[in-house]
Amino acid sequence: MKSTLLLFSLLAFVFVSHAQESRRERAVARPNHIMLDPISLIAGPVLNFSYERAINEDVGLGLHSLLGLGAMDEMIQFSPFGRLYVGGSHGAGFFMEAFVPITNMEETFQKYSDAHANYTEVTERRTSAGLGVGLGGKWLFKRNLMLEVGGGIARKFINTTDNTESITGKWMIGFGYAF
Repeated sequence: MKSTLLLFSLLAFVFVSHAQESRRERAVARPNHIMLDPISLIAGPVLNFSYERAINEDVGLGLHSLLGLGAMDEMIQFSPFGRLYVGGSHGAGFFMEAFVPITNMEETFQKYSDAHANYTEVTERRTSAGLGVGLGGKWLFKRNLMLEVGGGIARKFINTTDNTESITGKWMIGFGYAF
């Protein structure tokens, strides 16, 4: 009885170890990840997508993009990022990230004119850049499908004025594919 139980336990351990190794091998073989956030697309309307390349088991580099559509077409944001995975498999699991948001927005504000002694409404496109941090998680499922939930906040440092917000952010509740 003991030898049967020992043999069953040993076989179960081998199968579980093989299944974990197969999942890891699958993740290593597909280091490119593309994600799309359908919630932002419906509610925004904002096209919120990202691309990431897993450099090694713990580090990934990528680009996150927010592109305004329709009534929000005045907003464009690109955020190159670096991620440090603190748990999970190759290029998946919980992560911490640093990112650089580069935002181009159309802004309308009041400007005082000395010549006419009144205020006029002025519309300008401005590009700003900053530095931010974020947290999140990414999970790899069968057939190379992925789920990512994360977000971050950043402070704009370059090309900010009194008329603009100095805080920006990024978010992702997205579905993706690993290839």
